[in-house]
Amino acid sequence: MLCSHLWEAFDIDLSLEINSLGTVESRQRYRQVLVDYFNSHKASLDEDSLTRLENNPLRILDSKNPEIRSIIQAAPVMNDYLDDESAEHFQELCSILDAANISYDINPRLVRGLDYYGKTVFEWITNQLGAQGTVCAGGRYDGLVEMHGSHATPAVGFAIGMERLLELIDENRFEDEQTPPIYLVVASQNAQQ
Repeated sequence: MLCSHLWEAFDIDLSLEINSLGTVESRQRYRQVLVDYFNSHKASLDEDSLTRLENNPLRILDSKNPEIRSIIQAAPVMNDYLDDESAEHFQELCSILDAANISYDINPRLVRGLDYYGKTVFEWITNQLGAQGTVCAGGRYDGLVEMHGSHATPAVGFAIGMERLLELIDENRFEDEQTPPIYLVVASQNAQQ
């Protein structure tokens, strides 16, 4: 909802895509299904996908190689392997978005390559920037803090591609003399590197 308000304030039109990666357990079951599926198509996979097959098979799903697009489209989808907890969580997310009148598309190929992501993942995209259409992406990463040695801490976040965002914002919106100048200040020696 925060992102939706930002896009409205900037007067830009972005589309929201969402998916669920499920819990660690359901993702592990799905991972094995994907490995089996892609192994049966191994001869048709590109070098990058073969590497991903060994390390992180979910990342094959967001390959941009048009030669394996049909194989990816025919792959099993995560939503069919969600456990009850994950399915309920995803349905609740959809209900919240519906109640807030935020349009979205469920993209079963939307994944994150990092193991600490779970359940919700999302991207705000545009068709105005060509292949670099993702302006904002994020999701839940409840396992991140625990992976770094602390206790489990629920978390959600996102990152915005500032250059992409600036390309979409109409420069004329900010010509009003009442708009204060914006300055970037480097706060420390480490930030300069």
